[in-house]
Amino acid sequence: MKNNSIWIGIMHMGLGTVLAQMINIIAQPILTRVFPAETLGIYTYLISLATMIIPVASLKLDMLIVSESDDEEAQYITDACIVVNILVSILYAIVILIGYKFSKNNIFNKYGEIIYIVPVLVFTNGLRFLFISYLNRYKQYKTISIIAIIREAIRAVIQLGAGFLSMGTLALSMGYAVSPLFGLNIQMKDYLKKKKDRPRLNTEKFKDIVFDKGRRQILFLLPAQFINSFSSSLVTISITALFSASILGYYSAGVRLLEIPIIFITANVSKVCYQRVSECVSEQKKVLNTVLSVMTVLSVVSVAGFGLLYFIAPKLSEIVFGNGYGIAGEYIRCLCVMYAVRLVATSFSGLYTVFRKQNFELILNILLIVSAGLSYAICKTLECDVIIYLKCMNIGYSMVYLLMLIGYIVVCGRYDRKIRSVNK
Repeated sequence: MKNNSIWIGIMHMGLGTVLAQMINIIAQPILTRVFPAETLGIYTYLISLATMIIPVASLKLDMLIVSESDDEEAQYITDACIVVNILVSILYAIVILIGYKFSKNNIFNKYGEIIYIVPVLVFTNGLRFLFISYLNRYKQYKTISIIAIIREAIRAVIQLGAGFLSMGTLALSMGYAVSPLFGLNIQMKDYLKKKKDRPRLNTEKFKDIVFDKGRRQILFLLPAQFINSFSSSLVTISITALFSASILGYYSAGVRLLEIPIIFITANVSKVCYQRVSECVSEQKKVLNTVLSVMTVLSVVSVAGFGLLYFIAPKLSEIVFGNGYGIAGEYIRCLCVMYAVRLVATSFSGLYTVFRKQNFELILNILLIVSAGLSYAICKTLECDVIIYLKCMNIGYSMVYLLMLIGYIVVCGRYDRKIRSVNK
């Protein structure tokens, strides 16, 4: 039964994610019909500026909540993560304010004062990710799923309401900002109960967590994750700089279809795999066979799914998003290979943390941003169209994600050999 626990966890997480994303899937075709492509493009741009920071809003210390062996220490780590999330959100707000007020034609003042919503997006969604890690520690997969459904439902209601009331980008963004707060009381219930029975986090404990226990997270995983997030956001920023908000709107619609399997599969598999592998390492058990079995299944699913999507993308985009969105299908075709490899690679994103190989992840994510930068430079210099730009991105990112997969296998294999030698 224990050997199958990873699949049980994935199934629990997957069911909730499917239901949550069904809400999103239903909402998206309506949004593309009630909002112009330009409005959706600006919204995508704002979200991209937020998602550069959201995954690192806790300085990746939230990963320690799952892997920490001592329960009380995990509670203190959660305390520290909340404080860090607040500080990071405030700091980003200051950066945006300075960028908006004192410099012209930069990424922060391109679309006006609506940029000030971005730090709010960072704060609320930073809390969301933090307490997902907390619930993951205690294998509360059903609770994570329920909250995901609540969040997507609230966001859909707010955004669709904004569309029917002819409201603009701000209302769309508010849906993304406010929705994580619904269900937060459920996420925090166990944490708040335990908080009453222990001393408060003091300055010394905070410093110990951040600068000692979390040192490798901050030195290696934090920049790796930021670079990864920035490289993803750089695509959005680059499309805006090279082309237009309307093209970005069509691109964002296409990406929504591409990311459906990523959301359905990767987010759930990564959480469960991270927890399961962490448990195996704590018990000094081998991990390679488990990782390879999941990797094999994901590879088959990914190739089949994205292969089918490649052939039906233009027609599917017209059906889903409305007339004129066939071009989004052409954008999808340019990125299918990259997304197929990405689905498998990012499903094991926590493995480098488990094995204290965060420096590997840092190097790989530097390669991602180099790839994104080269694609931008090539298309800027040669004045290429968006199709060529996306094909360049596809090639570069696919190669990096393949290296990431090879790295997982190598690290797990070395660990298993170490365990084998110890047991002898």
